[in-house]
Amino acid sequence: MSFLKVALVFSLAIVLVAAQHDDHAHAGHTNHENHWVNVAVYYESLCPDSRKFFTQQLYPSLQGNLSNFVNLTLVPYGKTKMEFKTSQYEFECHHGPKECEGNKMQACALNLIDQGKKTEGFGFNKVAVAFINCLMDKTEKKGDDTIFPSKECAEINHVNNLNMIENCAQHTDGSNYLAKLGALTDVISNPLKSVPTIVFNKQFKADDNALAQTNFVKALCQYIQGNKPSECNGTSTLRISLVFLIVAGFITKLIN
Repeated sequence: MSFLKVALVFSLAIVLVAAQHDDHAHAGHTNHENHWVNVAVYYESLCPDSRKFFTQQLYPSLQGNLSNFVNLTLVPYGKTKMEFKTSQYEFECHHGPKECEGNKMQACALNLIDQGKKTEGFGFNKVAVAFINCLMDKTEKKGDDTIFPSKECAEINHVNNLNMIENCAQHTDGSNYLAKLGALTDVISNPLKSVPTIVFNKQFKADDNALAQTNFVKALCQYIQGNKPSECNGTSTLRISLVFLIVAGFITKLIN
């Protein structure tokens, strides 16, 4: 291939990257509190439906422009039962003791990563959400045991205080954090009727909850005011796909 062809291929590749960058940058000015949609997710660390929703619906939607519109509250408690005995809380979790451990670990992560502060310009802490998504995705059940890949997830997502998080989960702080999540859950429903439960703008609606399970983007977009991001009408994927096809066609002709 001649130098001219190489230069053209490189230029066309830059066009594709620019299209993707422009799409992610679009609506970046909307990452202000006045534009946020309040989204609360009530779930369990070992619930199959919770894991599916988190890894296939919620987390992927937060990787683009939509992340600028979400004020996210994660509540890893679900159908847990709680009782205060003597000097501490005791829990009975929907999927057994290991789920209590997982719920506490996530509760501690939400409070301890960056001291529980939101990432600047966003309605959630990006590191904490990524860490929890990793746990939801990679946790494995081996025989009667459940393995939480906390070390791997901490390394992948640059969590530098994993020891504090794990220590918290094994002690009183973890129980206290989980108890607070239980109180939040009780406000929505006591007991919670389904897991996960997704609530928009602090008001539970059965239709929105059902839609969010399979199409979180569509459910969220109903609540976004003003100019909506391209994900809400599918133009993001369509535009990038068209650019890709055009670039691929040019490259094929050049090579041949």
